[in-house]
Amino acid sequence: MGQSNHLTKVVLNNHNFESILFERINNKINNISLKKDLIDDPINYSLSNPGKRVRPLLAYLTADAIDLDLMKVDGLAAAIEVMHTYSLVHDDLPCMDNDSLRRGKPTIHIQYNESTAVLTGDALQSLAIMLISEDKNLTSDEKILLVQSLCRTVGHNGMILGQYLDLQFENTSPMRDEIINMYQLKTSLLIEFSIISPLLISNKLNEDWRDLARLIGTSFQLIDDLIDVTQPTEIIGKTASKDIDSKKKTLPILEGVEASKELINDYKIKAFKKLDNLRLGDHPLKHYIENLFNRVH
Repeated sequence: MGQSNHLTKVVLNNHNFESILFERINNKINNISLKKDLIDDPINYSLSNPGKRVRPLLAYLTADAIDLDLMKVDGLAAAIEVMHTYSLVHDDLPCMDNDSLRRGKPTIHIQYNESTAVLTGDALQSLAIMLISEDKNLTSDEKILLVQSLCRTVGHNGMILGQYLDLQFENTSPMRDEIINMYQLKTSLLIEFSIISPLLISNKLNEDWRDLARLIGTSFQLIDDLIDVTQPTEIIGKTASKDIDSKKKTLPILEGVEASKELINDYKIKAFKKLDNLRLGDHPLKHYIENLFNRVH
């Protein structure tokens, strides 16, 4: 059973948390939609398809697990989703992963053009920072802490480096540890930030939480790569087998489906051990994490 949040009076459980949190994050995203200038149209287009909302849901569920009022997380959750959307817009560009489909819709450079996609991603990145810096539910110290942490997460030693390595690996022969490191930089760090950021606000971050966040983030990318080679386009909402066609170096491609499933199961066992250490065996966060792992059958 989740905890009651003092100001918002929200009680989350395994049956209601997805509907409550999806409505909460979607309302927040819709309220920041812009309508004045030409660039606002592609920004709104990029945010209009909600996707899975994995990162904001993890932020909300972590906040609930430590009894942090969800109002403290609303702006942060929206900022995380906007920052994630920026990364997708740029990742899909012809000079990067060159994808024409995202969440079942044409990507920004297909729907508009390449220069519009670049500028849309730039705008989304700054918008994410604004959502935190202008949040009236956060103190000045909390804003500085979160903005610094988020910038480190997505910056030149974080997500950007991960994307760079992903591209470099197309022409090299990376080892397993190098691929996992790329996963952690490219994808895991922002997922880790989603879990860790409410803990930073509450000063409750410890090694079990850090380890759990890393296990969830790394396994998420590995599962995505496995789905890419095992599921059709209609299921995943983007071009299937794209990694193979683009000469990407992923663990499922290099080591096979069964070896990847074994590693995912190892991550799952370790993650559940961390959840037990944190006494979250009955919390919706565990249920949601189990759902993330169950994307692999």
